[in-house]
Parts: sequence; C-alpha cells; structure tokens
Amino acid sequence: MFGVVIGLACFALGGGVYAKDGNDAEGVPPSGRIVGGQDADIRDHPHMLLLHKDGEAICGAVVIGSNYAITAAHCVYPLLDLRTFTLHGGSTTQLGMNTTFYASSVHIHPKYDDPSLDNDVAIIGINGTFTGHPNITAIPLQNTDPIISSSRPTDCYTTGWGVKNRKMRTIPNRLQIGYLQLVPSRTCRIQWYPNAITPSMICAQGDSTDACSGDSGGPLVCDGRLYGTVSWGTRECNGSRAAVFAKIPATTIRSFISAITGI
Repeated sequence: MFGVVIGLACFALGGGVYAKDGNDAEGVPPSGRIVGGQDADIRDHPHMLLLHKDGEAICGAVVIGSNYAITAAHCVYPLLDLRTFTLHGGSTTQLGMNTTFYASSVHIHPKYDDPSLDNDVAIIGINGTFTGHPNITAIPLQNTDPIISSSRPTDCYTTGWGVKNRKMRTIPNRLQIGYLQLVPSRTCRIQWYPNAITPSMICAQGDSTDACSGDSGGPLVCDGRLYGTVSWGTRECNGSRAAVFAKIPATTIRSFISAITGI
C-alpha cells in the first residue's frame, strides 16, 4: 500500500512544520495564507478546505473526491493522533464554517522527504462524504505534465485564509486569492538553487503575490484543474522568488493519488 497511514489506533508525539534544508535558509514551508491577494468567494472555489489540528487552523486542503482531500505532507508529519485532525469547508469566512469532516485515514506519500520537502503530499480520507454539502465540490486533477513557456505563460491562482501582510501579521477572516503564472523549472532552480527543485515540484510566481504562512496544502489551479499544492517559498512572502508547489501530475505523486483514491 502506498504511503504511511495514520489509523485510529496509531498515535505519535506532536508534529510541526520544518524549514527546508539546503544552501538557502530562506526556503521554508508556508505553514492557507495569501500575501498581496484579493477577497474571494467560496462559491467560486468549492474545492477549498481548511485543515484543523486540535481545533486550530494549520493548513489548507483540497477536495479531490467524494471522500478524499489532499494537503501538504508536512502539515500532518510526523505521525499524529488521527482524532486531532478535522476538515472544514463550505464558507467564505473562517468564522462561518459550520461543516466539519472527521478524518478516517491519513496517507503520507511513502517517498516524502521532510528536509527537502520532496513529494510533499498527503491524502486525508473522511468519515462520510463531501457530496451534497453546499459549496463543497471536488476539483479535477491535472494528469499530464504541463508545457511551461515564458513566452506563453500559463495563468493560475492559489487560495487560502490567513496572513495578508507578512510584516503586520494581518489575518483576514475572508478567503483570499492570489494570481500567479507557472515558472519553468530551470528558472526556478536559478532563483533558488539547483538541487532544491525536484521532479515532484512545480513553481509559480506573481507580481507581489505569494503563498505565505498557513497556505501549505492549498491549491495551485490552472485552467480549472489542480496542478499543485502549496509546499514552500520565501520567508518574506513577497513574490521576489517563485513559490514552490507539489506537482500533481508528477509520476510519483499522481500514481500515489490513484493508488489511494482510485481517482
């Protein structure tokens, strides 16, 4: 079976989000927060969820099936008490969320590497179903590796709740959206450093728009499909360098999703 499965009888000590190791100390996981973004409406993004641990919002997540969501592996790593995790959705505002889903399983990618954040994805199964709940709908997945060209850019967006201004630590109640364009891997490696960007990662960048603390696990959407989930970026969250996402169509990630969910 793919992944590390957290079952109801499987417990471990508390977890955390760790800085990315390597030659550049700035490469850190955002811990669903968009800096330089705009207000958004959940009706336009019904795949967007908020992941809670012990009642506190920690990350974004994305509905990908009737009873499965995807998030960043570093949001749930190391193994934790499954009962601490809940998913919340259906509302534009954090305070308005009254639809709660309880995790029945958590599958961490078997090749997830915590220091490098390679294969930074995890699948959360829920008790019950997302189907039939207002403003909660799965998003289709991108299945093929996209052609990324600087001359013909691909427009994308990411969504999340949280910090709008990194310096002021402003935390909005309303869902935020930030617009980005895909960045070729070669360009991303130049911005960061060569070994930082692996085949399981995809990069995107916007003008003064970035995914920031709390956005981890949130979506990168291009052409109406899920291309990636937020993984890591700069400490400043100012768009000076590309944000890095786990790449959904990467062979290692797409096969993992299929094996767990059948999608």
